[in-house]
Amino acid sequence: MKKLTLALATSLLGTPLFAAEKNLTSQQITDLLTGATIKGIHYGVETRQYFSESGLTLWIKTGDEKPSEARYKIENDQYCSSWTGLWNKEDYGCFNIAHDEEQNIYYFLGEDFRAPFVINNGFELSFD
Repeated sequence: MKKLTLALATSLLGTPLFAAEKNLTSQQITDLLTGATIKGIHYGVETRQYFSESGLTLWIKTGDEKPSEARYKIENDQYCSSWTGLWNKEDYGCFNIAHDEEQNIYYFLGEDFRAPFVINNGFELSFD
């Protein structure tokens, strides 16, 4: 019994916690985000973010009067954003994007950061 418990525990340690999730490639991220609005939750607050073809992104959360503007790019299988508009290492952050295929939910993933979102084609920053 002790060997079975140890074998089961060892096999579970090698199993990913979110097995249905797959990280997206740069091309998949580009196809997903360009020209789309995402609806998400960011630190417990409902958000919207639009991604233009020019690399401009607009982000708004419930309660905001107007969206914040930033620049974004996609490289090395990650989404990167700069809220200063500069691309110096200290001015931007990059995140993996994972897709939970079973639930059709996406996640921005960073170190100790996990923000769920769904896709809405086109421009839509309202919370109606």
